[in-house]
Amino acid sequence: MPQSSGRLSRIWREVKRRNVLRSLAIYAGTAFIILEAITIIFPRWGFPDWTIDLVLWLLILGAFVNMIIAWFFDITPGGIQRTKALEEEVVEEKPSSSKGWKAATYISLVVIVGLVVLNIIGGPKSLRAGDIQSLVILPFDNFTGDDALNNMVSGMHSSLITDVGRVSGLQVKSRTSSNAFKGKNMTIPEIASELGAHAALETAVTCLGDTICIQLRLVSTDGDEEQLWVADYREEKSQALNLYNRITKQIAEEILVELSSDEEELLARKQTVDPDAYDAYLRGLYHLNQLTPGDFQKAWDYFQRAIDLDPDWADPHAGMAVTWMFTGYFGMVPENMSTPKINLYLDQALELDPNSAFAYYAKGVTAVWTEWDWEKGEKAFITPHIACHIRHIQIPLLI
Repeated sequence: MPQSSGRLSRIWREVKRRNVLRSLAIYAGTAFIILEAITIIFPRWGFPDWTIDLVLWLLILGAFVNMIIAWFFDITPGGIQRTKALEEEVVEEKPSSSKGWKAATYISLVVIVGLVVLNIIGGPKSLRAGDIQSLVILPFDNFTGDDALNNMVSGMHSSLITDVGRVSGLQVKSRTSSNAFKGKNMTIPEIASELGAHAALETAVTCLGDTICIQLRLVSTDGDEEQLWVADYREEKSQALNLYNRITKQIAEEILVELSSDEEELLARKQTVDPDAYDAYLRGLYHLNQLTPGDFQKAWDYFQRAIDLDPDWADPHAGMAVTWMFTGYFGMVPENMSTPKINLYLDQALELDPNSAFAYYAKGVTAVWTEWDWEKGEKAFITPHIACHIRHIQIPLLI
């Protein structure tokens, strides 16, 4: 045991004599600064997450290389020289400790400690790709001053959930899950925690006439509530669908969710709608979600009005299909009456717009709840070319 202790003691003295610890401390400080820098820079440059892990492992490998080099070589005023073995040194040759090296060592240690403390108690950390994978879109606030517009504002909430739900890299909580917390005395982080969401979107509608005015606030809900993005939009009502696409794309950019080429193409599409047809469609969505016989009748009327005003718009046709599906499902009309209507409106919707997320939703719920064909329903919900991952939207009805 004394021999082992003496051997370790000699090794420790040799490590200090060869300045291995000093070199390692300086390397650690430099590596820490590099790692902190890339965690900020790489996501902004669009580098994938694995590149940060790669640099981390390279820095760890570099630490071992640094220790090996420090064992065999010294940096001296005369340049890099091979470190002499202990028995080769004479007393006169033993270099005195350099004040510059000591200062560099102490500075490195201070920098490391300072950065660690900053990470622990400092300001908000930079958002990285993958930090936010789920989002709850909170019920819209109606700040127009007209309570008669509440059902249209509710319809806008449904539409935006459907639109943002097309982003495959982001799980969007359903309308029903979101509305369950409406009017409750809970903070946004508390609501997000209940739903398992990493972020929340607050939206206020401030005007809804010929022009739509929307204020949005996106916050991270992991830990303390942190504002990520705020925006105000003012758009003609005929451009409402394009507005939703812009908002969806901006949300994806703000939370660093990468869009597929199909999703980029879908969100770049331009489509105008008749303003009155859009009003009727929103009111139809509102009544459809109430799940009462009287509301189903109103949903029929409003969707039909939207079709009459804008017959080339697919979504009102899909709305009619869903309404017929639920009236048949709840036994309000006989199956031999509802089924032909469902198929008629579904075919019309998909013919008008093969990329309509709402149409594929209608096709999926029809397959599941009237045909009991789970495989067909799943295929409709995850149709790849529309990137519409409605698996995130709970069934039977949460449009």
